[in-house]
Amino acid sequence: MFTPPRPPLVNTRVSQADYVRTLTITPDGQTLITGDSKDIRVWHLVNGKLLRTLQGHLEPVRSLAISPGGKLLASSSNDGTIQIWCLEHGSLLRTLTGHLGAVLSLKISSNGQTLVSGSNDNSLKVWNLNDGKLLQSLTGHSGSVMAVTMSPDGENIISGSFDSTIKIWQTSNGKMLRSIKAHHNWVASLVMNPDGQTFASASSDQTIKIWQLKTGKLLATLKSHSNWVDALAISADGKTLASSGSDQTIKIWKLGKDGKPQTSPLYHLTGHSGSVLSLAISPDNQTLVSSSDDNTVRFWQLNTGKLLRIINNKDNNSFYFTSSEKPAMLSDDDDSTIRMWRVR
Repeated sequence: MFTPPRPPLVNTRVSQADYVRTLTITPDGQTLITGDSKDIRVWHLVNGKLLRTLQGHLEPVRSLAISPGGKLLASSSNDGTIQIWCLEHGSLLRTLTGHLGAVLSLKISSNGQTLVSGSNDNSLKVWNLNDGKLLQSLTGHSGSVMAVTMSPDGENIISGSFDSTIKIWQTSNGKMLRSIKAHHNWVASLVMNPDGQTFASASSDQTIKIWQLKTGKLLATLKSHSNWVDALAISADGKTLASSGSDQTIKIWKLGKDGKPQTSPLYHLTGHSGSVLSLAISPDNQTLVSSSDDNTVRFWQLNTGKLLRIINNKDNNSFYFTSSEKPAMLSDDDDSTIRMWRVR
């Protein structure tokens, strides 16, 4: 496969110690937040300007979650802590402790009152986001809690684990409502459909599954990745699902009104040369952002699969902001791979 030349450098270097392990976008669609070996970096999503660096974790940042109003950021780390930040000022408000291992996953409720965390101590914890008080500890998984999400009404917590199960909990009392033997290997990612009716899970068994929240019924199984599926993202309008994994690809799936996807991906996006670890879709449903252990963050046009720009961290452990000065062509070959060529 032809590899297009690296686009020209259009911005300045920003020191970055390690690849981006997790990323998220603020509700207003203006800011990208990335987490790496220890630091959290806040970027202007459009012009690529680094706004600030948040330092506080002692080990790699594993998950990020933003409050619905965009004022608070929660971050978690292998150091076992959760940190709550004021995004406007970049100040650390409080540090939450209580997990006995790395905190791998975070989710903030749609009303901005509750934070849920999952850890490799096999537990979930429910926190009051405003004062940091621990409200509940949920136990039942026999492996690390790799992923958490919540229903839009905040009534249910959904967790996915290294034990291959998905568990659905009642938020108000911490009662486990349902345990699903969901996959043949660990559950790496979960996303909730904005309609609150369905959710999707991704696994190292190379599949993505769509579930009905109310009944736990399996609605669809998607098989397109050739290796572990590491990350999922869903658009705010509930029409598009993105998946990525260790096969170095990103798949874009079209979702129907019932939350069921088309059986084949709409696009296969290639370009990363390492596992694609994290995905985020902008609130306006226009832009997909991906990060990989190839030390790049890539920006894609969601509805076409066009590569927009790259942040490159390969050279001298620095981020390079790049932009394509010439248009790109997409070709859909017989192998269903979208190939990107530089037009000269």
